[in-house]
Amino acid sequence: MTISKGKRRPGARGSSTEARYYEVFGRTSSHDALTHLGSVEAPNPDLAQVRAWYIYDQHEWREMCVAPTDAFVPMGRAAQHTTIKAV
Repeated sequence: MTISKGKRRPGARGSSTEARYYEVFGRTSSHDALTHLGSVEAPNPDLAQVRAWYIYDQHEWREMCVAPTDAFVPMGRAAQHTTIKAV
């Protein structure tokens, strides 16, 4: 499994200047399952939330969540060959 490293961003706002990828999930109704919407790059979770709301605002989301890409653990036979956000 390969997970990309963030890029150094001098002067970026937030508690860290290390950019990370965050996966974005959302649902339009409390009865719907969370759906993967895409990903955003941000130096911290707060900015990831703001960027997610801005980029994926095409629906009136009941709920949106972001999670660091490196928090996901690929499973199954192909897991050792899985690449997450290779740069």
